[in-house]
Amino acid sequence: MAYSHFQNGFSNGVTLRGLPLQQVQPGKVCFVGNSTTVVEGGIGGSNGNKGSYQQPFGTLDYAIGRCTAGRGDVIFVLPGHAETISSATALNLDVAGVAIIGLGVGTSRPTFTLDTATTTTIPVSAANITVSNCVFTANFADIVSVFTLTTAKNFCLDNVFVKATSTNMNFLYVIDTDATTANADGLTVINCEWIEPDTATLSFVKCDGTNDNWYFQDGYLGLGVNNNKAALIEIAAGKILTNAIVDGVSVYRLNTDTATGALLITTNGTTNTGIIRHCHLQHADTAGELIVTASSGFGFIDNRMSGVAGASAYLLPAADS
Repeated sequence: MAYSHFQNGFSNGVTLRGLPLQQVQPGKVCFVGNSTTVVEGGIGGSNGNKGSYQQPFGTLDYAIGRCTAGRGDVIFVLPGHAETISSATALNLDVAGVAIIGLGVGTSRPTFTLDTATTTTIPVSAANITVSNCVFTANFADIVSVFTLTTAKNFCLDNVFVKATSTNMNFLYVIDTDATTANADGLTVINCEWIEPDTATLSFVKCDGTNDNWYFQDGYLGLGVNNNKAALIEIAAGKILTNAIVDGVSVYRLNTDTATGALLITTNGTTNTGIIRHCHLQHADTAGELIVTASSGFGFIDNRMSGVAGASAYLLPAADS
């Protein structure tokens, strides 16, 4: 069956069989896929292809290089696509405004495996980049982070699954920011999942600089986190978060913490601002039960936790706890 093509889009709208359609994004659309299962009438993925649905590119980095900053380009990654990332330069998210959208469900989602060295990572060095519906796995011990952010405002992870390939093949963080103020403003994490049994695991985000307007919604963290390391955000000494919202995050922590630790966020700042609400935590910290380090400045609404296996969670009664 032949496909119809609108190579230049339809910015003024189009009607197909009496149904009006409006172009929902202004940029270029391309496809990436190296699965041996190809679409009807298609060929296998290659960077020598056109990057169309039937002739997809072979690697994500090549597709990003075909994009134009600020145009609103979209890269669809086809079901069954798999890439191995073995250095800090193999895949760079360095074109502003690009959306990377994985297609498929479950094990058919596009999968990116990081290996070879602890320094292997995916640098993000442009603003307004989104990654959605992809899987990222560790195949090396104590890889520092999946993503390393520099000048990466409004980076968004949506429905992303992060996991270890085994107990000793793990990430320490999912996101590592740099120390420059405001470089990671607008970070958004929606409905993501991190399953990490290794006790070397640290936090989902390492916040090395002062940043504003972070938003976390839903998602699940199943972690064997080190004692006194927060599951969600580790804020560096002397840095703060302002206007942050953490909403509906669920955490299952596998280890025992001491009273000096915090289960969700650690900070030594007292002027953080924002709301932590509707979070649920199962843990083994029967001594302290702190969601966030005391006197942090954050507000708390309707958070529940349980430090006893098999016991229902209860509403926490006090601020910073």
